[in-house]
Amino acid sequence: MKFFHMADLHLGKKLLGEPLWKEQQYILSRVVAMSDEEKPEAVLLCGDIYDKSIPSSEAVGLLDWFLEELSVRGIQTFLISGNHDGAQRLQFASGILKKEGIHIAGTFRGGPEHIVLSDAFGPVHVWMLPFLRPGMLRPFAEEIPETYEEAVKTALHGAVLHREERNLLLAHQFVTAGGRKPEISDSEQRSLGGIDQVDASVFGAFDYVALGHIHRPQKMGDVKIRYAGSPLKYSFSEWNQTKSVTVAELREKGSLSVRKLPLEPKTEMAVLKDTMEALASEKYRKYREGYYLSIVMTDEETLEHPMERLRKIFPGMLEFAVENRRSRSGGISGSAELQCLKKTPLDLFGEFYEKQNGIPMSDTEQELLEEVIKSMEEVGV
Repeated sequence: MKFFHMADLHLGKKLLGEPLWKEQQYILSRVVAMSDEEKPEAVLLCGDIYDKSIPSSEAVGLLDWFLEELSVRGIQTFLISGNHDGAQRLQFASGILKKEGIHIAGTFRGGPEHIVLSDAFGPVHVWMLPFLRPGMLRPFAEEIPETYEEAVKTALHGAVLHREERNLLLAHQFVTAGGRKPEISDSEQRSLGGIDQVDASVFGAFDYVALGHIHRPQKMGDVKIRYAGSPLKYSFSEWNQTKSVTVAELREKGSLSVRKLPLEPKTEMAVLKDTMEALASEKYRKYREGYYLSIVMTDEETLEHPMERLRKIFPGMLEFAVENRRSRSGGISGSAELQCLKKTPLDLFGEFYEKQNGIPMSDTEQELLEEVIKSMEEVGV
C-alpha cells in the first residue's frame, strides 16, 4: 500500500509579509499531478494544515480544492490538526467528509482515531493522533500528565494494536531520538525548555510513523519514524533545502520502503551577499525575477538609500541587511525596517507579546486580537 506523506502546509502563510497562497496553490497542483503518476492509495496530511487558527478565505478555499481533487481520484485522505490549527474548525463536517474518503482528526477525543484499509497483504490500521498537549487529557485521565511524552504515551494506550498486522500512525509532535533533536528552521516555533519533547521510542510498535511539526524532511532514529517536512520554504534559513513529498510503501508486515519526490516551487528562494556594485551587475541578473531574496550588502562606505536601489533591481527582495565593520560592531543593518514593513499588525503584536511574556499567544488570545484588528479596520482606525 502506497502513501503520500505530507505535513506543515501552513495554508495562508506569509513570508515576511508576502502572501504565499499562489505559491501554495501551485505546489499542491504539483502534488495532484504526482498522484496521477504514482497512484497512491492514500495521502497523509500530518498537521499545521493552516498557518493560523482562524484561516483566511483563500486558505480554506485552497484546502477545499485540494481535498476535492484527491477525492475525485479515489484517493483516501487522512488529516490531523497541528499546533497552528484551530482543531474544532478543522473537525467541521468530518462525519460527512468521511463518506467521501476524507478522514479528519481535528480534536483529541481521548485516543487516536482508527480507520482500517486493506490490500493484498491484509489490513492496514491507520491511527490518527492530533497535536497533543498534556492539558488536553484532563477530561480523559484521572491524573494529568506532566510532560508531552507522558501525554502521548497515555493517549496511545487507547490504540489496541494488532501486532501481527500493519499499523501506521499520524502524529504532530516534537520528536527526539535518544536525546538527538530534529534539525529545525527559523520558520518553526521554538521548543520551550524541552518540555514538548517526545522520544521516538514511544512509537516503536508502529510500522510507519508519519510526523508533522518540523519543516526539514528527516528520519528520527529509525527509517520508519519520519518528518515529511513542509512542501515550501517558509524562511530564508531553508533556502538551500529541497522540499519533497515522502512516499512510504508498506508491503507484507515488516517490509517498508521510503523515497522522496522533489517539489520544485513556482518562485525560488536565495540569499545574496556582495557589494552594491556587484549586486547591480550581470553576475546576479538571473535573480531579478522568479526569486524571493534575502540580500546582504557588504560595502564599507555609506551609500544613499541602498535598500530602495536594490528593491528596484530585485522586486523579490523581502529582507535586507548590511554586513561590514560598523554593523559587526553594533550598527543598524536596515533589515528590521524592511521586515517590519512586510509584516501585518497581527504578526508584529504577536512578536511583541512573545518577547514580553516568553511564550506565544494562545489560540484564544490570537482569536481575540484578530477580532479587534478586524473591527478597527472596519471603522477605518
